[in-house]
Amino acid sequence: MRSAPHDPAAAGSGPVRLWDVDWLRVLAIVGIFAYHVGRLFDDLDAWHVKFHELTSWLTYPMAFGSQFVMPLFWVLSGMGTRFALGTLAVAAFLQRRAARLLVPVVTLGWWVSGPVQVYIESTTDQHYIAPAFDGTWGEFLPAYVTHGLYGFGGFFAWNGLHLWYLTYLFLFTVASLPLFVWLRTPAGERLLGRVAGVLCRPGALYVLAVPLLGMEAFLPRGVPVLAWVEGGWLLGSHWIFFLVGFLLVCDPRLRPAIQRHRWPSLVLATATTVPLVLLVGGIDAMAFGSAEFTGFMSLRSLNGWLWLLAILGFGSRLARPARILGYLGPAVLPFYILHQPLIVGLGYLVRDWTVPIPVMYAGVALTVLAISAGLYEFAIRRVAVLRLLFGLNPRPAPERRGLSG
Repeated sequence: MRSAPHDPAAAGSGPVRLWDVDWLRVLAIVGIFAYHVGRLFDDLDAWHVKFHELTSWLTYPMAFGSQFVMPLFWVLSGMGTRFALGTLAVAAFLQRRAARLLVPVVTLGWWVSGPVQVYIESTTDQHYIAPAFDGTWGEFLPAYVTHGLYGFGGFFAWNGLHLWYLTYLFLFTVASLPLFVWLRTPAGERLLGRVAGVLCRPGALYVLAVPLLGMEAFLPRGVPVLAWVEGGWLLGSHWIFFLVGFLLVCDPRLRPAIQRHRWPSLVLATATTVPLVLLVGGIDAMAFGSAEFTGFMSLRSLNGWLWLLAILGFGSRLARPARILGYLGPAVLPFYILHQPLIVGLGYLVRDWTVPIPVMYAGVALTVLAISAGLYEFAIRRVAVLRLLFGLNPRPAPERRGLSG
């Protein structure tokens, strides 16, 4: 009998079961990696560090990828949370979640990768988020701790910087836990059964775009946390993706329904991408609450959900055993933690090189991949304390020994 996928942020926590979901997790981290390498060279907006030459040819593929890459991670996280919770007591579940999610943020995010990235950003006149700093690394470290929070006029990377996903995944899990626990009760299961019965009707899955549309188009941008933008979407929208992912694996009828909708979803997603491409250049001039803004954000929300349904539907074709996933699955979270500080650090070193952008992109990508693979293979997965710091179990699962241990 097949059972559940894991949370993408908890890779390595148990045996791989739903092969398609694990493949999607791996493909999603590849998409995030490609996007972050591109941030060195795009002319979209500021970042932690930029190459001396920028290009506009990355604008459209990166804007396109932002429609579904991080949302896909959140949907997969919701799926994984549904099965990680299982019948566990709340305290035991939260203890496991904290070990997977908060330990990497508090240790590596706060004190290793965060300070390096903030220092590079603040000393290279990026005008991104951190204030400018004129001084050495040794002079910066005391200021990093004492001069306020990153994003609020200071330096301290309280959310782990690129590890914001782990920070908010934990917070959203805690906030959603009363609902999740209630859904395990007989009354909750009856409600889930009725909801699933409705969603399995032709076209009904598209209704799940409505709460996302409401969040993106109508939530006032001054609302704390929920209206903050991360990964191209409001944090409130990421929470919705997370909840929807939880829902989609609460009833066995829903995954086949997603498969049946894969072709219509792909056609509709492609069709709605065209007007988005034509309109995206004027988004900065659209005022919140205007008809133009509401229409654009509504279309964008629908388009993002259509792409997710298409990806989940076609991704189900990957539902077959693959031994390599025993190695790649646990590597997802360590690679997520490693990749951005390596990109930023390498980008800082080569930012003034006179090398064509395609060559530099390939060089940065291959170098970061090689360093990450080496660190994972020869250090992270072999040393118990590193496994803990990078969100893995202290030791590999016995059934996967030889693949991931």
